[in-house]
Amino acid sequence: MFGFMFNVLQYLIPILFVLIFVLALLFTFSPKARGKMMSKQIKATKYMIDESKNDIKNISTNMADATKDGVEITSRAVKKGFTEEDERIYCKYCGNIIDKDSIFCKYCGREQQ
Repeated sequence: MFGFMFNVLQYLIPILFVLIFVLALLFTFSPKARGKMMSKQIKATKYMIDESKNDIKNISTNMADATKDGVEITSRAVKKGFTEEDERIYCKYCGNIIDKDSIFCKYCGREQQ
């Protein structure tokens, strides 16, 4: 059994080396063979681009949705911050922001009128 496999490999390996050598020479010196090989590579690249268009479109849509959510959250926080600012006033004496219904300033302690 092993003798038969050894005999097959003994002939198969040199044939593979010769085949690889001939192909290397062919692609090195034959512009037509190189052109065919390159055209197959270009077709494969075009196919990969066509197949990946939907994936890229999905990724960009998901990123836009995530960014949209982040912008909405940020804008709500900013809006809330502005409305909270409206419920506050400045101390007449020290200039710090205090609550509108404060009687005394929490920074300088003076009475607000």
